[in-house]
Amino acid sequence: MYRNAERNLYNKDYDDFGPKYSDLPMEILVEIFGYLNPGDRFAVGLTCKRWLEATQYQLFVNDVCFSFIKTHFGDNINPACNLLKSSRVFQTIIFSQVEFNDSDIFFSRFGENIQNLTFKACDIREKTFVNILTNTPNLRSLKVEGCRELLMPGRLFESETEKGVIAQNFRQITSLSLAYNRYLSDALFKRIVMLTPNLRSLDLSGCSISFHKGLYRKFYPGRPDDASENVLTFHYITQIITRQVDKIKDLNFSSTLIDGDALEVLSSLQNLRLDSIDLSLCDQLTNPGISALAQHQSFISYLDVSKSARFTDSSLLIVCKHMVNLKSLKLRRCRALTDQGVQHIAELKQLQVLDISECESVTGQGIIRGIATAQNPVLVELYVSALNLCESSVIKIAENFPSLRLLDMSYCFHSVSDLCLQIVFKSLIWLRHLNLDYCDKISDSAMTGVRMLQKVQDYELNKSTVSNAVQVEPMSEEPQAQEEMFKISLRSKAEQEIVNDAKRKKAMMEICQQNVVNKDDSCSEYTIDMLKGLRVLRLSQCNKISDISLIYSFKLIELKELSLAKCQQISIEGIRVLVKNCTSLEILDLSECHNINDKSVELIAIHLKRLQTLSLDRCFQLSDFSLDYIAIHCLNLRTLDVRGCRNMCAEPNLRLINVPTLRTIHMSKPGPYVGEPGYFVKKPPPPPMPKRI
Repeated sequence: MYRNAERNLYNKDYDDFGPKYSDLPMEILVEIFGYLNPGDRFAVGLTCKRWLEATQYQLFVNDVCFSFIKTHFGDNINPACNLLKSSRVFQTIIFSQVEFNDSDIFFSRFGENIQNLTFKACDIREKTFVNILTNTPNLRSLKVEGCRELLMPGRLFESETEKGVIAQNFRQITSLSLAYNRYLSDALFKRIVMLTPNLRSLDLSGCSISFHKGLYRKFYPGRPDDASENVLTFHYITQIITRQVDKIKDLNFSSTLIDGDALEVLSSLQNLRLDSIDLSLCDQLTNPGISALAQHQSFISYLDVSKSARFTDSSLLIVCKHMVNLKSLKLRRCRALTDQGVQHIAELKQLQVLDISECESVTGQGIIRGIATAQNPVLVELYVSALNLCESSVIKIAENFPSLRLLDMSYCFHSVSDLCLQIVFKSLIWLRHLNLDYCDKISDSAMTGVRMLQKVQDYELNKSTVSNAVQVEPMSEEPQAQEEMFKISLRSKAEQEIVNDAKRKKAMMEICQQNVVNKDDSCSEYTIDMLKGLRVLRLSQCNKISDISLIYSFKLIELKELSLAKCQQISIEGIRVLVKNCTSLEILDLSECHNINDKSVELIAIHLKRLQTLSLDRCFQLSDFSLDYIAIHCLNLRTLDVRGCRNMCAEPNLRLINVPTLRTIHMSKPGPYVGEPGYFVKKPPPPPMPKRI
């Protein structure tokens, strides 16, 4: 009787729900769904057929990518066999480490809608590859990366018949990537590029390109017009680029041996006007080459010279002087840069993306005197990971870049404090991505605002003395702690830190519970839940973050990715609230959180329906029950990491067979593990000495 009443109530609610929402005009549904990100839009499409039809609108289909990884692809086997029964449209397909069988039916049916096609390290034959391209007449982007078996014979597109068929399909291709193909030669490069007359973007990163002119003379003695079947030379690449110089706008020579001379030749090509160039991991770059590039290609809006050891302050000065239209500048791990060069970045008024991470000689003073001297509403992404910053520079970043959507301050051990984080929550309300990995000074006070009101007020009253505002009595100094100050402790330093963390957590919990009932005057109003649109949050190794932050502050409904790796004070109490307040989580990292148990994994599996990646590395309390919970509830899981979970079975993949989407399981070899009996294998005794005769 109770079940019938419940069923009638459900039907009544469903009937009320139907006319209000499911019968809305399609134009209104499309307009509403346009504000959602692709993950939310996919979840919305599972509600009813009409909403699914709205999510298949042409603009939304462009955001969906079908990726096939480490599988066999053929018409008679899954997943292609199941996709042939579908009515969906595929515009972007990525094949990674895929072995191809007969797939003519699939591409003859869906090939007309495919616009972006990628092959990464695939085992594919020339005939199969040509058949696929024959059935895809509307390609806009083609990527053939690391396909050794395809290019090794050197006969691709050698037949005139193949060229005639492929040429018509390649006329609309504007983006071509041939990255990391060691068997790419001048002849192959010429055949492929000459079929794409409207090429705009060319990627040759990681290819074995010869930049020495002597090698060109060796393979082209007296016949410069013939393409070599053995080597790929920069001289011949420039000839091909010259033929399409009015079309090509984007070039990628990262991870090659391009030097200053080659860069001078490239940048001085007549009528070449680049929009972007990628020169990351190019150790042979020189100042004259960078200078020639900056002077001849001053309209470049994207420049990446990351991990280039010879990029110096003088190079950056030339770039900032001539490339005034730069919108994205990436200088990660350019170790020759100093504060003197970084200060000139402030001259780039249109800059939207800046990456100066891991530049060892750059300090907070360079940022204060440079990009953070005044308000900058243009900058959207800022990467300052592993820099020698100070608290003043972090606060300046928060106050002067109000439009930031991404902020990476990971590995800034001594600069990111609770006060800095409070200013970030106050000023950067549009943040979507916040990386604080290994910023171990931040605590629950920063996340919840507990006992932070006085510090924030002191800073606002006298901003010139930030250091004085920071030197306030630490939260852990309770009366009881002052009484025990002169007692002698027999604990080790690590044990004493554990005790102090437990006392701090207990005191914070009491304050937060009291604050729920009666508003505490010592609590500021700046908490992490002010970042309403936050989607990625990384807090690895922030060991002072505990369950208190998860219980009282983590109300982030749009959060997609959360990393709490090595946060030892996270337990089931915090997980219980987290999974209810952050139901949109798709990536969760709890590696080395030793208080996580099977019950915590059960809560995660039941409530996080959209979870795709779960990392539980070295969570020693977990057992096979966690695998059972995952197998029952996590039906969308793709990647699972259970390395070092010593209480689990040796082959966890056997207990997760019924998870259809699971593709990658990281697991340890069978024990014994560190600290267990038998970990150190005894060496066999040496052979006996020969006897004297």
